[in-house]
Amino acid sequence: MSNLPEDVGSIFEELGDLEREFADVELDALRRKEHSLKPLYAKRKTLLEGLPDFWPTVLGNGPEEIQQFFYPADLELVSCIKSFTVERYQIKSETEGEPRSLRFTIEFDENEIIEDTKLVKDFEYKPREDGPGSLVSKPVAIKWKGKKKDVTHGLLDAAVELQAAEEALKLKDGKSEVEIVDREALWQHEKLREKMVKLDEDEELEPSFFNWFGFRGAVDAPKAPKKAAENGSNGAEEEDDEDDDDEFDQMLEVEIFPAGEEIAITLAEELWPDAMDYFMSAQDEAPDFDDLDEEDEDEDDDAPELVISEDVLAEKVLEEQSRPSKRQRKA
Repeated sequence: MSNLPEDVGSIFEELGDLEREFADVELDALRRKEHSLKPLYAKRKTLLEGLPDFWPTVLGNGPEEIQQFFYPADLELVSCIKSFTVERYQIKSETEGEPRSLRFTIEFDENEIIEDTKLVKDFEYKPREDGPGSLVSKPVAIKWKGKKKDVTHGLLDAAVELQAAEEALKLKDGKSEVEIVDREALWQHEKLREKMVKLDEDEELEPSFFNWFGFRGAVDAPKAPKKAAENGSNGAEEEDDEDDDDEFDQMLEVEIFPAGEEIAITLAEELWPDAMDYFMSAQDEAPDFDDLDEEDEDEDDDAPELVISEDVLAEKVLEEQSRPSKRQRKA
């Protein structure tokens, strides 16, 4: 077996530079593609307004990655969605702007659950020099029509309160980030943590898809651990890496929807572009309601209506109730 060339280090360095060039080309292609699609999606939005219950049907028959986070209490509010939009809001032109940042806009028909007619949640892509970037976001409050209507059981409100307290702390100290120790010293942090533990232990309470509006991500997360040198690393570096991991775990203690980034990507890359496919699939699977007798119709009177997608979504929801954790953590 021949030995590696002496300049193997320089070869790997050049390969690393080449990989970055590949990534730049792919990023540029994504930016150009999404910029060109924007007027087409706008036209599609106008046309979809003529299809009754389009988005409840699509969400009721969407990817399994999304379905697993819907619970029975969510269905009534999902059925009130009249418009759903995804935008790559940081794209300025075909050659400028970050195409991986996402904006989700959901509009609702008037209902008895929330006062809001529109909810907007931004996911900003944060690149990192020593590792892959990630999406971060700010909690978005939902104005519930009464405490009993809150399907998040106060978790979303508590997440919004904690984020507001951290912003106030930044202004007070004149800092751009909040240290983990300062975050944990806030009473809002302890309130949210205790509420999460309590709800996790209460068998009668279920999580909610709408906790997704409270997702934050690795807002002030430590940098990714640096790779060890070829001949090993010293103990101090390994200890620092362990401390970074501990800090990241501490941040997850008050993350009410840890899978928020994955759901955002699935919504943007699968459900949004393929919405018509999911809608037409629902038509193919829809039961013949003319064959239902009056007794069956009476039994469904109290169920939240998702029109075509209700039966499909409800069945999937019940199948997912056996998942191990109520806190919506995903590996």
